[in-house]
Amino acid sequence: MSASARSDLLSRWIKPSSENEQAQQQRAEDMVRKAITTCDTFDGSKVLIYTKGSYPNNTNVRRDSDVDVAVELHDCMYYDYKQGVVGAELPPYRGSWTPKTWRQAVVSALTDAFGTDSVDTSGRVAINISAVEGSRPSADVVPGFNYRRYDDAGRTISHEGSCVFPTDGGSKIVNWPQQQLDNGRSLNTETNRRYKYYVRALKNAENTLAARGVLDELPSYFMECLVFNVPATTLTEGDLDDGFCATLVSLWGQLKSEEAGRKMVEPSRMKWLFGSDKKWTVEDGKTLVLATWSELGYGS
Repeated sequence: MSASARSDLLSRWIKPSSENEQAQQQRAEDMVRKAITTCDTFDGSKVLIYTKGSYPNNTNVRRDSDVDVAVELHDCMYYDYKQGVVGAELPPYRGSWTPKTWRQAVVSALTDAFGTDSVDTSGRVAINISAVEGSRPSADVVPGFNYRRYDDAGRTISHEGSCVFPTDGGSKIVNWPQQQLDNGRSLNTETNRRYKYYVRALKNAENTLAARGVLDELPSYFMECLVFNVPATTLTEGDLDDGFCATLVSLWGQLKSEEAGRKMVEPSRMKWLFGSDKKWTVEDGKTLVLATWSELGYGS
């Protein structure tokens, strides 16, 4: 691939969802919000509804516009102390909501609003609302709870996140959507938007390569995580083509290091990028970087 052809391709790959796709994403969010807020079951409960993932973070790519919506209960709170910290237990929640009853109530509200045929409850975490072509994309609704991590025994230092309990009885999954949002925006500003440009470029590369069977499909969030670990000075190197080439070089250097699993982080900076609980591995990252390098003809 020539440098000019590569630059043209990157210029297309860095574009966010189209205005029409964004309108459909907003419609999906609004419909889920209405389904929950108009349901009498939740009267008297404090429920926070918000989008998370690539949609609010503005890392969606065109023709790949699903929406993740958190339906988060704040009547009760789950918590942990930071590893190595021992603190007193907080008074237990005495209300009626449990992970099971909370999920059942959210499923019921969504089914009433969208119909049984449109609601898929088979996922271990998310409840999927099917897409309607030309109207809305699919939506993954996650019924979760308010969560805190305390970093000291006196609970003077804490971090607020969200947790969800898988239906298969696995351990609760903790996420940090606000930290992800804040850190992503900060890095994007620092790099004059290059951060999110290159997240979209890497997502488009993965979509292209997976469609051709060059590699197995990877979660789109993984690409966001990878690019977040590239230094800002690298992301802003040279022109658009120079910067993406430097980004791939930086990622390869980090991924082939024995310290990758101990140094690379998710955009929230609250979780390590690699571990036994993840849907991806260091080898997945190396395969993606090498295949993208080859696809774009760098070094050839």
